[in-house]
Parts: sequence; structure tokens; C-alpha cells
Amino acid sequence: MEYEDFCEQLKSGVLQNMEWNLTEKEYEFYPDGYTADGDKEKLEFIQNTNMKYHNVEANVLMGDFIVLTFGDEYSVNTTRFSVRGLYEKFQKDGWGAVWKLIDDNIKLLRDVDINNVAKHLMDYEVIKERLIIRPINYTDNKYELKEAVHKVHGDIALVLYVKLYDNKERGLGTTKIHKDVFESWGRDFDEVWEAALINTNIDALPRMYMTVTECIKPPYDRGAFMSLNSDIKKIGKMQVPTVTTTRQVNGAIAMFYPGVKEKIAELFDSGFYVAFTSINDARIHHKDSISPRVVLHSLKEINRKFDPNDTLSRKVYYYDRDKKTFDPLSL
Repeated sequence: MEYEDFCEQLKSGVLQNMEWNLTEKEYEFYPDGYTADGDKEKLEFIQNTNMKYHNVEANVLMGDFIVLTFGDEYSVNTTRFSVRGLYEKFQKDGWGAVWKLIDDNIKLLRDVDINNVAKHLMDYEVIKERLIIRPINYTDNKYELKEAVHKVHGDIALVLYVKLYDNKERGLGTTKIHKDVFESWGRDFDEVWEAALINTNIDALPRMYMTVTECIKPPYDRGAFMSLNSDIKKIGKMQVPTVTTTRQVNGAIAMFYPGVKEKIAELFDSGFYVAFTSINDARIHHKDSISPRVVLHSLKEINRKFDPNDTLSRKVYYYDRDKKTFDPLSL
């Protein structure tokens, strides 16, 4: 079957499915090259989609996608599919595999009940879109991390979670993935980790705010330093930007996104120090602007004043631009 014929039959099959019960308005096709034309929500969709599938925060859609919308006046959900990806699945496994993939995603998103998510924990193909990574302090949480899937970087633990719910009423609810659940998937660790990191990046794109006041309810596009069209071309030697995410909650994870440290070094034209001022953000300093001991002193004061649960690190980290290493300093 040719790709164009597949696209037509895909739409027809989705709209004719009585269980999904979707209308023409709830089935949207976005072609390769689509632009937002000033619509902020569409721009966010384009940027998130490009980041997920191409690891680029571009403002022009790369590839064909469909978006299915469902819900009621109180709760609206959407799920997105790469049409090329569905076409490849069709060529390999037939229509049954395509319909199952769509059905699994719709069922999971239509029911945000915690027990429903738990029911799917052992099915990696269904649950993988809900996997994210969150940063916590390793030293303070060693015991609870014994059975959790995580990576340790200095005194920071990057932990694999599954989203139980994510809405305006209840916020973001997650639970750690335990090692026995991970082992039941029979998947390579790096494969799972990369998928979760991509999901995290899509849900919370990296942002850099040049002043503290910029962090307060910023417009979505402000500080999009990883975007191809970013207006942040250089960081001054004495500037101390804050790195976080569009969500800001758990925003320190942005420092571990692919390409972020390299981009910051490019903007600084130098290596740099990082003080993780909480689980939500990090401050960065040009390596020739300040002594790392002074940074450490300030970090200790911040950690002392704020909630211990928000503490991410008690160390100053250094990114070496030449060696491309990122490690805590012994001070």
C-alpha cells in the first residue's frame, strides 16, 4: 500500500471505530512543514513534537502527525502519533498492530485512575510514554533508592518514574519504577533510559533565564536557548543565568538533557560551574568569573535556608568544555 492510501485508510479506520467514538473535529492531521502562524498552543505542539522525534526544538513541524482529542467539558486529553511510524508498523505487522497501538494509548489516557496505570506497569509498550526522570539528592535518599531504577551522578540521583496523573486539578503525580518491574520488561537499560529522558524533555523543555525576575511566570518562549531560533546568542562572563524547564518543577533535570551542557559552554565560550540551587533549578557561572569555593559557600547558605526536601546537591559541579566531562568538585 502506498503512503497516501495508508493515510486515507488510517483516518477512515479511526473515525469508524465505535469504541473510540471520535468525530472529524477530534482527528487532526498536521503535515510536514506545518507552522503555528501565531497560535501559541500550536507552536508548543510543534516544538514538543520536534523535540520528541528529532531532538530539535524547531518552530516548523518535521514529519506528518495525527492528534486525537477526547474527553468532556471537565477534562480534555490528546494523543499524538507519527504517521510515518504507524505506516512502518503497518508494513511490518499489519493493521491489527496499528489499531492496537492507538487503542492502548487511548485507553490509558482516557482513564487516569492510578490503579489503571498500575495495571499496565508490566507492559512496556503501553507504559513507555509515561516514563520520566526526576532528580533527587542521592545521599539523603539512599535507602528508598535501593529497589528503584536510577543513575547516580556525584551526590545526585536521576530516578526513573512513571506518571500516574498530570492535570491542573492534581498536578503531577508519579511513582518510582522498581527494579523488578524494569526486569519484567526485558528491555535494555539504555533504551528505557533514553525513552524516559526524551519524554521528560518533551514534557518540560529546557529554559535559561538571565535574571531572577525572568523566572517569574515567564512566557512559554522566553529563555528557549536550545531552540534553533533562540535570541540567546551569548552569555556574558559575569552573568549568572538560571537553568530550569518550562514547568520549573524538578527543572534541574534540564542540566542532564542531551546537548544542554555543550550548548551552555558554546554560549559562554568556556567551561562553567553549576550550583544546583534546588531540585527545580541550577545557577551557572563562567569558570573565570568566580572562585568555586565562593559558589559552594552560597550554595550552602541556600540549602540551609530552604526546605531540605528541595535540596538536590551540596556540591559544586564543573563542566570541562575540552574534555566534555561534568563532575562534582572536591572543595
